[in-house]
Amino acid sequence: MSSLSSADHANLQADLTGLKDSHLVGVLVGAGSIVLKFSDGASVLVQCPYEVAEGGKSQNGHGEQPASSATLFGLLNHRLSGAKVDKHGRTTFQFEAGGRLRLIPDDSGFEAYVVNTANGVFPVH
Repeated sequence: MSSLSSADHANLQADLTGLKDSHLVGVLVGAGSIVLKFSDGASVLVQCPYEVAEGGKSQNGHGEQPASSATLFGLLNHRLSGAKVDKHGRTTFQFEAGGRLRLIPDDSGFEAYVVNTANGVFPVH
């Protein structure tokens, strides 16, 4: 599994920290990706595997499989209480109601997900 450089890790973590207290207000489903829209205007384009945990249950999905987007609907309209990224680019979003979303880059060589905030666009491979 590839690693983020120290600078990329710090920049991505700063962008993710900026999402705190925003709400997940939309899940846009496309043929090859899912886009998470946040109340502050930020978005995350997902093209990789992910895991949603809420209410003691865990479900897996993939950004390139539109049918799996239903696993994300329980997180809608919940406030993001925090987000962290590890050195391999695995990002975990923690929601106030106890829900969690973890993005898991799959080393395909393509973009796994793309974070788009007021600070700019940050692709993770």
